[in-house]
Amino acid sequence: MWCHLVYSYNVIHILVFFALASICGSVITQGIFPHQRKIYTNGVINDRMLGSGVMAQRFELNNMVVTEWGRIFVGAVNRIYELDSDLTVLSEAETGPVNDSLKCLPDPKIPCNSPTSLTDNYNKILIHYKGLKEKLLTCGSVYQGACEARNLKNISRAQSYYESETGSILDFAVAANDARATTIAFVAPGPPDLDSEVLYVGATYTGGKVDVYTEQLRGVVPSISSRSLGRNRFQLNAKFDNIQAMYSAIYIRKDVRSKFLIDYVTGFSSGIYSYFLTRQYASVQSTDKTSPVVSKVIQICQKDLYYNSYIDMPLVCQSENSGKVYSYLQAAKITKASKNLQLSFGLRSADDILIALFSDNEGDHESNSAICVYTMQYIRRQLLENAQKCFNGEDLSGGGYLTKKRCQQLGPFYREEEYLCNKDLESIGNIVGIEVATSNPILEYKGTWLTSIAVTTTWDQTVCIVGTGDGYIKKIVLETHERAREYEQVAVDLGSPINQNIQIYENSIYVMSKQKIARLLLSNCDSRMSCSSCLEDGDPFCGWCVLDNRCTQNSQCADSLSDRWLFGPPGQTCVAITNVSPRTIAVTERPTLYLTIYQLPDGSDYTCVFPELNATSRAEYWAYGVYCLAPDILQSGIRVTGSQDLTIALNSSETGKLFLAQNFTYFNCSSFQSCSQCTNNTWSCDWCLYDNKCVHDSLSVCQPGAVLSLSYRGIESQQHISSSTGMKGPQFCPGIDADKTGKIYIPEGVEKDIVIWGYSFPQPRNLQYTCHVMVGDIEYTSRANRSSDGNITCHLNSMMVPSHYTEGMYEAQLHIYWGNLYRVEDKKGLYVTIYRCDVLARGECGLCHNVNHTLPQLQCYWCDSGCKYQSHCHKLHAEPCPAPQIQIVTPLSGPIGGGTYVNISGKDLGSKFEEIQNAISIAGIRCAPLRDRYQPSQWIVCRLGPSLSERSGVVTVALPDRLAVTFHQKFSYQDPTITRINPTAGPISGGSTITISGENLNTGRDITASIGKVECMIIRDMVTSNMAFCETKPTNQSTEPPQPFRMFFDGYEEKNLNVNFEYLPDPVILNIEPLQSYYSGGRRITVHGTNLHAVQQPQMFATFTDSDNNVRMTEKQVCTAIGPTEMLCPSPRISRVHLGLLNYRIQRHSRQRPTRDVVPMDVQLGFVMDNVMSVRNLSGSGVQSQMTYYPDPIMHNFSEPNSVKKFKGEVLIFEAKGLSLAATKKDVEVYIGTQTCNVTNLSDTQIFCTPPTSQPQGKDERGNKDSSYPVVTVKVGNLEFRVGRLEYEQMAVLAFPSEYIMGIAAGGGFMLLMILLILILCRRMNHKAERNYRKMQLLLDNLESNVRNECKQAFAELQTDITDLTTVLEGGGIPFWDYHTYTFKVLFPGLSDHVILHPPVIEQQKTGSVGFTEHGLQHFYHLLGHRHFLLTLIRTLEEQKTFGIRDKVNVASLLMVIYQDNLEYATEILKALLNELVEKSVLGKHPKLMLRRTESVVEKMLTNWLSLCMYKYLRDTAGSSLYVLYRAMKLHVEKGPVDCMTGDARYTLSEDKLLRDKVDAKPLNLNVFYEGEVTQCKVLNCDTITQAKEKIIDQLYKNIPFSNRPWACDLDLEWKKGSIPVTLQDEDSSTMKWEGWKKINTLQHYRVFDGSECALIRRYQTIKSPNGSLDTSVVSVNSSMAILRSESDNGIKFFHLVKHDELQTKEGGVKMVPEVFLPRLLATKGTLQKFMDDFFQTILSVNQSMPPVIKYLFDYLDSAAHTYGIHDPDIVHTWKCNSLPLRFWVNIIKNPDFVFDIHKPVIVDSCLSVVAQTFMDSCSTSEHRLGKDSPSNKLLFAKDIPNYRKMVDRFFREIRDMPAVSDKEMGTYLTGVSRVCHDNYFIQNNEDKSQPCDTTTSILAYPGKVYKSSALKELYTYVHNYSSQLMEVLDADPVGSRQQLAAKLGTVITAMEGPLVGRQAYV
Repeated sequence: MWCHLVYSYNVIHILVFFALASICGSVITQGIFPHQRKIYTNGVINDRMLGSGVMAQRFELNNMVVTEWGRIFVGAVNRIYELDSDLTVLSEAETGPVNDSLKCLPDPKIPCNSPTSLTDNYNKILIHYKGLKEKLLTCGSVYQGACEARNLKNISRAQSYYESETGSILDFAVAANDARATTIAFVAPGPPDLDSEVLYVGATYTGGKVDVYTEQLRGVVPSISSRSLGRNRFQLNAKFDNIQAMYSAIYIRKDVRSKFLIDYVTGFSSGIYSYFLTRQYASVQSTDKTSPVVSKVIQICQKDLYYNSYIDMPLVCQSENSGKVYSYLQAAKITKASKNLQLSFGLRSADDILIALFSDNEGDHESNSAICVYTMQYIRRQLLENAQKCFNGEDLSGGGYLTKKRCQQLGPFYREEEYLCNKDLESIGNIVGIEVATSNPILEYKGTWLTSIAVTTTWDQTVCIVGTGDGYIKKIVLETHERAREYEQVAVDLGSPINQNIQIYENSIYVMSKQKIARLLLSNCDSRMSCSSCLEDGDPFCGWCVLDNRCTQNSQCADSLSDRWLFGPPGQTCVAITNVSPRTIAVTERPTLYLTIYQLPDGSDYTCVFPELNATSRAEYWAYGVYCLAPDILQSGIRVTGSQDLTIALNSSETGKLFLAQNFTYFNCSSFQSCSQCTNNTWSCDWCLYDNKCVHDSLSVCQPGAVLSLSYRGIESQQHISSSTGMKGPQFCPGIDADKTGKIYIPEGVEKDIVIWGYSFPQPRNLQYTCHVMVGDIEYTSRANRSSDGNITCHLNSMMVPSHYTEGMYEAQLHIYWGNLYRVEDKKGLYVTIYRCDVLARGECGLCHNVNHTLPQLQCYWCDSGCKYQSHCHKLHAEPCPAPQIQIVTPLSGPIGGGTYVNISGKDLGSKFEEIQNAISIAGIRCAPLRDRYQPSQWIVCRLGPSLSERSGVVTVALPDRLAVTFHQKFSYQDPTITRINPTAGPISGGSTITISGENLNTGRDITASIGKVECMIIRDMVTSNMAFCETKPTNQSTEPPQPFRMFFDGYEEKNLNVNFEYLPDPVILNIEPLQSYYSGGRRITVHGTNLHAVQQPQMFATFTDSDNNVRMTEKQVCTAIGPTEMLCPSPRISRVHLGLLNYRIQRHSRQRPTRDVVPMDVQLGFVMDNVMSVRNLSGSGVQSQMTYYPDPIMHNFSEPNSVKKFKGEVLIFEAKGLSLAATKKDVEVYIGTQTCNVTNLSDTQIFCTPPTSQPQGKDERGNKDSSYPVVTVKVGNLEFRVGRLEYEQMAVLAFPSEYIMGIAAGGGFMLLMILLILILCRRMNHKAERNYRKMQLLLDNLESNVRNECKQAFAELQTDITDLTTVLEGGGIPFWDYHTYTFKVLFPGLSDHVILHPPVIEQQKTGSVGFTEHGLQHFYHLLGHRHFLLTLIRTLEEQKTFGIRDKVNVASLLMVIYQDNLEYATEILKALLNELVEKSVLGKHPKLMLRRTESVVEKMLTNWLSLCMYKYLRDTAGSSLYVLYRAMKLHVEKGPVDCMTGDARYTLSEDKLLRDKVDAKPLNLNVFYEGEVTQCKVLNCDTITQAKEKIIDQLYKNIPFSNRPWACDLDLEWKKGSIPVTLQDEDSSTMKWEGWKKINTLQHYRVFDGSECALIRRYQTIKSPNGSLDTSVVSVNSSMAILRSESDNGIKFFHLVKHDELQTKEGGVKMVPEVFLPRLLATKGTLQKFMDDFFQTILSVNQSMPPVIKYLFDYLDSAAHTYGIHDPDIVHTWKCNSLPLRFWVNIIKNPDFVFDIHKPVIVDSCLSVVAQTFMDSCSTSEHRLGKDSPSNKLLFAKDIPNYRKMVDRFFREIRDMPAVSDKEMGTYLTGVSRVCHDNYFIQNNEDKSQPCDTTTSILAYPGKVYKSSALKELYTYVHNYSSQLMEVLDADPVGSRQQLAAKLGTVITAMEGPLVGRQAYV
């Protein structure tokens, strides 16, 4: 039975297969494991607007070129831009505006009498010329359209071509000199005689409608021309000024050229012809705007020098269907025909085709456009027909706009090329053809203007990228010569036309509009996530890689066979699983799954994968796909509840990926617990009615009676389910109808019968029904009966509400069971409400009556003094309610105008609204209740009526039939009054708090206030009878007079006693000073602004951002407004909490770079001025509001014992730290006791103040006076320091007691008087001596302070913030040497010239001489290719005693030159030599010494090999950090003085080069004029003139490589001293000299001051001395006063800063000892530490960019150690250090000029040597004990070297743990390096460009860079010198004999030197 069903199902499935296949696009085809791809949904990757900051009347982008390496150059108005492939602007060159005139020539030597004006320069020509020297050719619209050749590395460096030998404008006027005139240019081959490419130019005539002179001037400029790109660049290729005036140019006739303007659209080369496409008037007779226009093609034969072959003809694009002609050519591109177009056009090969865009008008947004395609064969055929007509005598010459030549009958004697290349018959030419080239459009657009086009091909199809006039890019595929299809459109710059220069580079499209450049994706395959989306657009680049399950280009699909990579036009069908049979499976089954798959690729093994089950099953083919066995889900551990969708995916053995997927479903009937769930689904589940369970097969499991599933399709068995026939679906399931049953109310403690309505209740069959009610934790069970009408009646027992439940109603759920086990379904839930009347009424009669009104079915009545259920009442009649009770009345006052809403709460306040409607009165006045706010019995809200006067009375409630009651408190009618407000003015933004004074201000409920028509918000909680407060709201009316202030009480207005408030304009902050403070705050800040008095209590605060980017705010400080324009505020305090957050941020900051002791904190100041928001954040207001906070200063206590200082002098000095950072002397207050000490001076470390003349009264800590010494207190803002006490020194005064005087006077003795005078004199002398002593002590203290300050300054520089330094470093690019320059500098260090740089000199073979023959070198090159010979050669040479170390180095370098294009062979030789070196080292006594020195060829070869292999790593990764280190070092060294004679500097890492003298160097900012621009340059006043020039050149050319800069000796520095320019020189007649010394002139010598104006000019002449030598002093052509240098006397010595012969004689006196300056080494080291760390971290880190040669070399050394049984790790560590770090990195560190185009000064070289030595010490495994005699560089980095060693160890360890590099990977990398050599180093001759650089036929030809032939010849000289020894070794060597190497060497010798007498000659 089951088999029959399956068979029937499959038959049906086969019949509908094709129908299913048609909908495969909607089937899941991927998405199980989506690919992570970067998707650009709109096709635009990035874009950039250009032109910012360009001064131009109308800026626009004109031209664009893209180089092969992805560099983009854009020509625009007044600018040339250089961008990278991501559109980042790398540099820009300014080209305008310039002073120019149409009547002037650009040559500055030619005077122009016409007035000039600033003229914008439109770029007309932009070409990347790839000739002998690659240049960027640019021509502009100024200077008569002259051109420049720009350096590709620095586009600002341009060579202008403004002059020629003849001086004719014809030689340099190339482009049109008008913004609207067209110019096109392209590079193509020229005539064979020139043997070079030429520049073809077409330019519109621009001399008309101006004046006669301009017309004649521009008339010289040809319309079409070819110009030289060689020595006479941009000049015409040929000028033959005979009678016929023959040129390589075409001119428009003079009489028509002003009106017959030709627009040149584009140009190109095809075959041996050059073509110009134009747009011009159809006739010279009709040249107005309405005249018809025709598009033409012009052909010039490239072999024709004088343009005799000129021929043109119309180019027509006309629709065959409509006949519409598109006359206006807009753009065109030539390309090779793809295969589909070859077949369509019937071409035999990939011939050129022309794709052109036409429109029906000149071009606007209403244009209609078309695309036409022409084959160049067809165009040439039509041109040939026109030429033949002329040669047959038909007059086609001139056309009215060219010089007319003859067309004459010459007979059919010419071939096609002779017709079209008419270079000999000058009389025939200028053919204007009448036969046209016509094409039918393959695509037409209505209302679309097509402006530009680019073409590419892919997968045998041609694709056009077309720009439109409204800013779109259209992608169009040409399917045939008659049909094209647009498949994508991308918006670039809506509304702006796309420029003609669309460029395609790799997978990117670069387009320009007027001001925007954008980069688009050529193919955006990755954005198409499904097969259908991949194919639906018909993108020719994209196809669905079936087995990879992604949309890719053809090249990215692993197997691009037709059934594995689907592509094609829209509608292509995808591979998909269209069906899974069976689709649903019960969990108890395990069937076979049949997958119907459309277009499944053949030939692959497939596996069914079930991802969720982690199971697989082998797939087998069947007719319509594959089939596989379903997994056993019960064994998988997954529990299916209901159903679960699972995925079946298909895996291919080819890719190992899941590429197709579809869903199927498992279902579990037993998980359904109810009948409705079981039967209401799509699964085959049935509900066993009397078993109460869900099963899959009800026929065999259920008792009779079942509800079948809706999806049941089986045959019902009458035997089993006869009682249920037709019961199919959930509607037959037993259930309760809750809606029909309705709400059920049961009074507590009462039994009651209820009827439950429902459907399909089972028949009794001895089954009982029960009702279950859950009340809390108690279940009440009652019997139930099924009535005859199918309902159920429950006999509910009495039930009680849980005791803890306090509400009047309790809902309990009711369930019905049958058979005591099975519950009847109740989908909505059935509830019983148990209620209690007394609780609902809350003991109030009114509420009880209200319940009876609203819910009469509850039958609650007021009886027996309570609310009860009707059956519980003893009396049948209702009892009357008691009198009402008033508990609360609010408010108790109101205005006499009434309107107050009064709330009355109490008990028994009526049961319905009608009872209270007229029952309320207050003070005898009716109060009207509100119906919507009445709560029966409990709450009344009424509206009070008005009163004629103030009064008070009771609140009365008088209900019908009940006693009236009153409230115990009286209600008062009041009349409030306002007496005054404060303040009476405030800002218009509001927020001012107004204090209101008056009487009865708390009257009523709703109190409001207003100022005029603006509300003032009352602060309700603060209202009292006599005072209230309100806050003003903003208003936009600030010019109105003061407005009345009014208050309203429940709508009643108070009595206003003429109280007004005025809105003032908001305060504005204009200036804040000072902007520094300490953390503790309190500094007095002065704020200036306007309307500052408008705010009553302004406050200032500060905000800052913590480490988590949360904005923190300080406490607010109250400010004091002095007037409307000034305000004083104390600076806010940074609290301890904020300081904690700040310290965390500082710690993070300190990990990134060295910090100083003082870490400032920047905060943003703000002000709280009511609601004025503009002053809360001043960051964007233009006001400097950023305040810098510094750590609190440190005040030192008096150092005397007990901090009691004796005051001896006139000034009191306090020692401190950090005082001047945020304070002036005005901010510091000093108190001595109760009096102040006048602060006279303040520095960062000291406070000077003048104390009172007499000792002030002391006081204790509480401020009370005491008898002790006065306490000295220093206050700085909020800070207060008690530094000690001050004791005034009491000077002993000589005094004589009065009795003595009387005695002396009485005696009157003369001697006593004399003695007295002597004593007085001695005393005064003692006082004088004491004063002198104190003076000397002060001098010594001053000297000590100077020394201390010098040291502090040095260590302060150690912590200097290097932000400025890194900013300078980020200025420009890195000037890397190109590969060949780098290689030469590494292989031949110190040499600027070498024989390999020159071609070998061809010599005649002479006996005994080393000659040169190409044949001999070829033999020698082949012989070197024998591995055994080359190894033998090296061994033999090294064994010779005369073969020195220099020879070994030279041989190793020559070998690398010869084989750097074949590094695999060089590596093989190197490895063999290393094996021998390792064996030799291991057998020796000291294996660690291997590779330490360069004592063999192999060691130098290893160095060279590493250098070549590491070039790319240097350029891409490590070079940047090395360059930054060099720049940082050079900049920091030049910040201080450098002695030009000794090389000593203040800032250095080398003790030997430390300037051990104190030089007062002050920075100067000079305004330097150079090449038309003024630049501010920084120098030092102690710099020599040459040093100053070098620094200026550095700053002017900071982004330029050193080799492209001018030399300082070629420039003069002029100083504008007043009105007289003075040429500054290092030595002249004013040079100071004494005692045999001359001091080199400095800027200070000339008294050049800061801000001086200088000029840097080139030297135009030299002055020769009488002996013929050139004098170094040059007279500037701009100088009116020449400074001549006097001749040096014999024996004169020069010095700059220090006399170098007397460096050690500066001790003595109070001069600085040299050791004082040693801390400057630490200062320099601290500044450069970060750059050193970054560089070491870069080169000692393992990353993806690290070349595999490092791992390969280190693995080789590890293997060698293992082979020779070396287990000492130090030996292997030393080998590795000697190989890479010491042989390569140390060399690069010491010589960065090998890598970069830079200048390395001596002082920088000494610093680099210290860095290199530090790196060497870091690689050492031995510890160095440091002491006082250790070198300074080791002491300097003593703490850093251990960290560096750890980095080296980690580097070696990480490399060791890396996966091994396979030989294949190594070979691939070496091949890549060799390819770099081939592409960048060895340049071959033009005669044989097809040969690779490793073939013998090309070994002679590398002109311009390196000649391998010269290297071979140089290497052969060693063979020549040791030929006999080499021959002996080869003869004795068995391997050499077997390979006949000796004979081959002899052949080489004979070929090179010829046969010699006595020596065998080899042939």
